[in-house]
Parts: sequence; structure tokens; C-alpha cells
Amino acid sequence: MQRFAADRMLARLARWLRLMGADVLFDPTLGGADLLQRSRDEGRMMITRDKRLRTAPDVIFLTANLFREQLREVLTRCPFDPLAHAFTRCSACNEPLRELERNLVARRVPPFVFASHDKFSCCPHCGRIYWEATHVTRALAEIAQLIPSPETDEKDEE
Repeated sequence: MQRFAADRMLARLARWLRLMGADVLFDPTLGGADLLQRSRDEGRMMITRDKRLRTAPDVIFLTANLFREQLREVLTRCPFDPLAHAFTRCSACNEPLRELERNLVARRVPPFVFASHDKFSCCPHCGRIYWEATHVTRALAEIAQLIPSPETDEKDEE
């Protein structure tokens, strides 16, 4: 499993990496030096746009401004299958999700969601409830577009 620490400029990137199943430390209260130290202590690769940290060997310095391009940069530098563990972590607090018995969420989700879904997961830390809805399908399509295909790589070599 990929383990990252994303600096406070990269909240959206951190959320998307978590959606892809990566373990991402994101703490907007930590400055660059403190986050770098914590990421080293925890064996994480730090992701930043802070030019002062770009030469550190355990830092991914991003040049892109747009989060989709930033995701591509991360996947290029630290390749992993973003679909293998997608939607297994809380996008808000990074904890691994736990499956819940359907009857335990009856009063915690809207009635139409309860009536139309069979599988639910919960974050044991923040209590958020997750279920597979249309946003999951859209996010998976978005993630699939980020994965370089062999055909794209062959065209790039020509």
C-alpha cells in the first residue's frame, strides 16, 4: 500500500489519493518542515509544491497546478493500481473503512438510500457512512482515465 503525506496546499489531491486507497496523511496545521519530519518518522513519501523541499530524496515535488495532472505525476513517480483498493479508506480522515450490517445504518442514512442499497461501510474514526452510489461510478471513470494505457505509452515513444 502506498503511504504519502500531502502538504496543506494539496487537500483535493489528498482526498483523491485516499479514494484510490492510498494511506495519505493530511494535516493542514503542519508546515513543510514539520510535515516532512513526520512523513519521515512514519515512512511516508511527502508530496508538495513547496520549492524549498523539491530536492529532498523522499519528496515528490509537483509541478502541475491542476489536481488531475498532479495525480498523474504521483502515479508516475510512485506507480500503484489506483483501482485495486479504491474506496477502502475514509476520504475525510484516512481511516480504513469497515463494512457494516445493513440494519445498523437504517436510521443513519436517508430512507431512499437505505431502500436502494445493500452494502454500507463506516469510518470507525469519524463515523461517516459510505455506500456505492453514482458518484462512485463517476469517480472510477475519472480514475481510469488517469491510468496510462500501454497504447498511450507506445505513442509517446514514437
